[in-house]
Amino acid sequence: MPGFRLLPRRVVLTHNDRHGRDGYHRGVSAITEPAGASPATVARLLVGDLDALTDELVDRILAGEHAYAESTLITPVELREAVRANLDSVLRQLSGELGDDLHAARATGRLKAEYGFPLAAILHAYRLAGRLVWDHMRAACVDQPELLPDIGADVWRIIDDYSTAAAEEYGFAVSERTTRHAELLQVELRALFDGVLEPGRLHTAAQMLQLPATGTFLVVCAEAGADPAGAEGEPYAGLDRRLRDRLVASHWMSDVQTRIGLLSLSTPHVLPPVLELLRTEAVGRVGISAPFTAPLDARGGLRQAELAMASLVPGAATTETYGRSALPLALAHSPAAARELRDAVLGPVLALPEADRDALIDTVRAWFDCGGSLAATAERLHYHRNTINHRLGRIEQLTGRDRSDPRAAAELYAAVLADRLFGRE
Repeated sequence: MPGFRLLPRRVVLTHNDRHGRDGYHRGVSAITEPAGASPATVARLLVGDLDALTDELVDRILAGEHAYAESTLITPVELREAVRANLDSVLRQLSGELGDDLHAARATGRLKAEYGFPLAAILHAYRLAGRLVWDHMRAACVDQPELLPDIGADVWRIIDDYSTAAAEEYGFAVSERTTRHAELLQVELRALFDGVLEPGRLHTAAQMLQLPATGTFLVVCAEAGADPAGAEGEPYAGLDRRLRDRLVASHWMSDVQTRIGLLSLSTPHVLPPVLELLRTEAVGRVGISAPFTAPLDARGGLRQAELAMASLVPGAATTETYGRSALPLALAHSPAAARELRDAVLGPVLALPEADRDALIDTVRAWFDCGGSLAATAERLHYHRNTINHRLGRIEQLTGRDRSDPRAAAELYAAVLADRLFGRE
């Protein structure tokens, strides 16, 4: 090919735009040959020597790009086929035989993404391909140096088109793979929380989530709160990152109005700061299980976290750990029984007109919160202590429970707490 003399020629460059799948206009430079010799003439000569050029480019890639040389994923045959397809397509673009077909470049981008090749390695391989084509076309035009600027512009414009197409498809493939992986993790997480599969299957789920066989684990059930979108677009956005800063791995899923998380603590010593972080992040009720030692116990941990959340007053933005508050937890175990207790004890009070009912229940609740102190209750509610005493007397009369009797006071407290936790139908 060196020494091949080209006749004077006229070159016309065209640029055809088309829409990519992301809406971005992507064009391919095509070269037409109206008359005489042109870069297209040289490109057609190179197409006839495609196999030798493919071997040379494969050698250059293996020598110049470690990602290809060290990979055990792509076979030599697959590498050669991909190189040949792209080189053939580039040369035919230069020769004017193809329109704006970028199939080879897109196929390469997708294949390398599936194999986990770095994008930089793919782009480097295209630069090596451009250099190879340029070297051979320049050698063919040794006696016609005035053609070189046009040839160089054509070669690198098309290489840029191919690199861009491969990078775009690489990004699409990585995004799809990431989505598939995230969806698979959600399936495995749900399998752990459901706990209805055979032990071997549950072990597979734990391994997929990269959880240790033993360690310190928590389940968190977090209510979205009054603003389900949250300040960052979703409830507790960024919480997993802040947990990682405290050496805690976490996996999260959404369930109706709650976010459910499985936390894997690097050491039991990080438990206090983790609980404090969850408390400060709360935008609604947050229930936390007791620590457990195996991810296969996540189902029980979820039940504990749900009960701990149910033991908090609706509308609160705080946390509760399972087992810390015995009576609210006992009521949360059986909401129906709790409502029966409330109705049995507070029935006559609940039958009063709304204003009277709420005044009496608010008073007795404040009295319990203030440890039975009339003075503290009066100060909290901004009433005279005689008013507080009168209202408590009405409560005793209506319920038949003397607040000086510990057993009667306990029933009254449990009924008021049940009313606070589960409301009224």
